[in-house]
Amino acid sequence: MTQEDKRSYTITKKDNGWYRVEVIDKYGTWTEVYEQSVYDASKFVYEYWDGADKRREENELMVKAITNCIELDQKYNILKGNRDGLD
Repeated sequence: MTQEDKRSYTITKKDNGWYRVEVIDKYGTWTEVYEQSVYDASKFVYEYWDGADKRREENELMVKAITNCIELDQKYNILKGNRDGLD
């Protein structure tokens, strides 16, 4: 099953002359930055889209690491019994 591509972007010139860039990658991950030119804004959009797979892999790795920490906490009863959760 192929995942739907969710890519989109908007570039809006602000009163201060900067360009607001809102970008969504193919996985639906959103970000917002400000750039000084339309060229830089457009470049950011393509670079953000190109980095989608790497960002996704990094986020999945972080989720696994946090999940493993929670499992260890539960297995060894770490962070239980103290009001502040510290030993």
